[in-house]
Amino acid sequence: MNRAKNTIDFIESVDLPSCDCGEDNPLKRMIKDHFNKEICSYDVDFDYEKMQGRYKTVFCFELLEHLYNPLFFLNNIKNMLLPDGIIYLSTPYQRPQLLKSIHHFHEIPDDRLMWLFNEAGLKILKQKRIAIAGNWYDHIHGIRPILRYFQKTRIYKLCAI
Repeated sequence: MNRAKNTIDFIESVDLPSCDCGEDNPLKRMIKDHFNKEICSYDVDFDYEKMQGRYKTVFCFELLEHLYNPLFFLNNIKNMLLPDGIIYLSTPYQRPQLLKSIHHFHEIPDDRLMWLFNEAGLKILKQKRIAIAGNWYDHIHGIRPILRYFQKTRIYKLCAI
């Protein structure tokens, strides 16, 4: 659970109202418990075009790479932010073909991710690299799992410009 701890350490506060974009997952529950705050959810199967509500804190962990149109999504969540609202977003680095996930439409290189943030009117307040892997012994059943042990993801704290 190294990744979860590093993510929680990165998050400075959870201001209400807050929402998480993506499937219900252990990380969301850990954040909710750690900050003792209620976090509503929009499931990945939900039509992001119809997202409603205004939020002070929005979470989007490992979601952009699964979407057909990440810019459309970023514009929508920016428009859901209340004044001084914050988005916490993570996405994996672009991987070599051998390690690409079949469920990812995009593994976005840094320069293109910066372009997406800029086009969506988002400013980076803070960023960090976070290790994906937990225990090394969970990764010793094949070359791909071993190589994934060394992978990192990027996490950002964003606000509207």
